[in-house]
Amino acid sequence: MKINFITSNAAKVNLANERLAKYGIEVSQKPLPLYEIQSLDITEVAKSKAEQALKFTSEPFIIEDSSLCIESLNNFPGTLLKPVFDSLGDELILRLLKKGQNRSVTVVSQLIYYPGKNEKFELFQGTYKGVLPDEPKGDNMRGWKVSRIFIPKNRDKTLAEMNDREWQDFLDDFRQDDHFEKLGNRISKK
Repeated sequence: MKINFITSNAAKVNLANERLAKYGIEVSQKPLPLYEIQSLDITEVAKSKAEQALKFTSEPFIIEDSSLCIESLNNFPGTLLKPVFDSLGDELILRLLKKGQNRSVTVVSQLIYYPGKNEKFELFQGTYKGVLPDEPKGDNMRGWKVSRIFIPKNRDKTLAEMNDREWQDFLDDFRQDDHFEKLGNRISKK
């Protein structure tokens, strides 16, 4: 089965192919001129993009959005992660929190799948909890903006402080029930 991934980010397409190959799903990149509404609701943002995509294609596609929800900041920056990181950087984001303030954070990834043929969108969400350190740490970024400020649950290092084996352990844990796994299971049962 073939699905278009509506994104301009080739790394996302590579990851999707890696994750969905075991389900017999081949993912192709299809960049489209979509705008992102300004909302902290990740499902609302992803649905808006999916509805826009229907103006350009009727083939099966997926759209993915991610958010970083800092509990003590009322889930800010949420879906505004990219512009906030581009403007402030990880150090200033951490300075938004006072010493001793709750540093709990949740990474949420929302995947919308359009099966084609005028069918309804299907939504799949993956979440992962963690905490923010007092300051950014590490160099092993792997292309993820939050790597220096995200300490996954049950771990004591930021992602960027982890070596490649530790990163892989984190990914294996994260991927047990993430949005790609849920999509692959759904499609394979059809």
